[in-house]
Amino acid sequence: MKIQWFEQEVNSSAVTIYDNNVTLSKQASNYLSDAYGIQVGFDVENQTLILKKVTKDDVNKQYVNPNQLYTLTIKQSFGRINSKKLILELQKYVNLDFTHQKSYKYNARYNNGQKMLIVDIKEAINNA
Repeated sequence: MKIQWFEQEVNSSAVTIYDNNVTLSKQASNYLSDAYGIQVGFDVENQTLILKKVTKDDVNKQYVNPNQLYTLTIKQSFGRINSKKLILELQKYVNLDFTHQKSYKYNARYNNGQKMLIVDIKEAINNA
């Protein structure tokens, strides 16, 4: 008997963008779960969405403008940043047409040294 055993799917870090929020997979949200707030930006040159973990100490020492922080809500199986304004800002850099597609899903990786989740916007995966 020759049996081919199947491995479990490795949990990957993924970020899905909807018309009013950014949803992080459990794996992706785990990297940012202890953050005081999340700073969100876009690297135009590399076409990457950046989600940077910010500590309370960063804010107290005025390293970060508190008006630039978003709240990451953590649930059992995902994390979410709710902000229609954030999505409108992102649409200035990324072609997101929610009249034709409900969401856009992208791979993400965590940069431990810079404490940021880097979302590769160049190619969507498994679009819903």
